[in-house]
Amino acid sequence: MILAILNILVALLLGFGAVQEVIVPGILGGRVQALIIGLIGAAVSVLFLISGIAMLRKAPNARRLAIITSILSVLFHVYAALPPHRNVGPPALIIGAGYGLVLLIITLASKGERAAAATG
Repeated sequence: MILAILNILVALLLGFGAVQEVIVPGILGGRVQALIIGLIGAAVSVLFLISGIAMLRKAPNARRLAIITSILSVLFHVYAALPPHRNVGPPALIIGAGYGLVLLIITLASKGERAAAATG
């Protein structure tokens, strides 16, 4: 339940930054690279939102969706923070990649707990 709510909150935080990246430097500034990074960031935010809702509803594929979302979030935020463009600053990197790693570790660890409870 807590992870689901955190997924939704992270989706809102990262989505806000992604939309700003699309509009200000992307559309208004004419930078194609910033536009693409913003669109991919918005897609990752939507995945966080969908995975949070799937966790709340206890959907059968919620675990798989959370794993995919966390891996994509880590990869995207690390790439977007690399020079020379640095579209993502340190706070977004910490939230996107850091929370993605935490979500991945917790989700993978929960599989072991479920398997142990089923057999024991």
